[in-house]
Amino acid sequence: MKTILYYFSGTGNTLMLARLLAKELDDTEIVNIVSCNGSTPPPDVDAIGILFPVYAFGLPKIMRNFVKNNLQIADGTYVFSVTNYASAGGPGSLRQLKVLLKAKGSKLNSGFGIAMPANYIPFGGAENQEKQNKKFLVAAEKIKKATEKIKERSDNYFSKKTRIIFPITNLIHKFFMSGCKKDVKKFYVNDKCNGCKICVKICPTNNIKMPNKLPFWGANCEQCMACLQWCPQLAVQRKGVSESQTRYQNPGITVKDLIKDMKRE
Repeated sequence: MKTILYYFSGTGNTLMLARLLAKELDDTEIVNIVSCNGSTPPPDVDAIGILFPVYAFGLPKIMRNFVKNNLQIADGTYVFSVTNYASAGGPGSLRQLKVLLKAKGSKLNSGFGIAMPANYIPFGGAENQEKQNKKFLVAAEKIKKATEKIKERSDNYFSKKTRIIFPITNLIHKFFMSGCKKDVKKFYVNDKCNGCKICVKICPTNNIKMPNKLPFWGANCEQCMACLQWCPQLAVQRKGVSESQTRYQNPGITVKDLIKDMKRE
């Protein structure tokens, strides 16, 4: 039988976890949700994984919309999720996912939270390489443990709990998401921009256009920071963030990996 891993990734952390998980599982396909049109998985699929970064204790908007409007789940399919976050927040996002799946008549059978290097640059630059490497090692071990639970088809298993009650985390998440449209106005480019269009290609929502050879950000921003973190010229900037702030890109993932997986026409 087959497993499909549906993922969303801005700077590569989630794609890295998807690849590690696929190596541990048998017959597994990795699918970037940006490339999905809501088609029903093949009949031989008996497990679905939903992988994403945590945004302020909750789901990224793009993943919420995918699960709610596009994801098709056949009866009897085992559904699990792997979230990643800088310091905390996994359980709140898993709770949101459980609610979404229940509304579709499905169930989240198990969930796993894994700490990865921070990539939300307004909260600080990239961690030093030593700290990153330690997190990668721990993440690989947690993926192996998660694989055991998935292969066992463990039901109602969630690897991380929180002392913060769900209504509070949900409120924090709603506040963060409401600010995304306003925060898009904070993006700009300095004179290093050479019009390479990497920011246009890497944007998961097609939110960046390039009139007059300079990028322009629309209102449909995910705040994934992919445009800023992957800019090869360090030209993409954000108000409130120092231009000297160290950027973060997952060292095992390339910008070509992410763009290729989007499979845009």
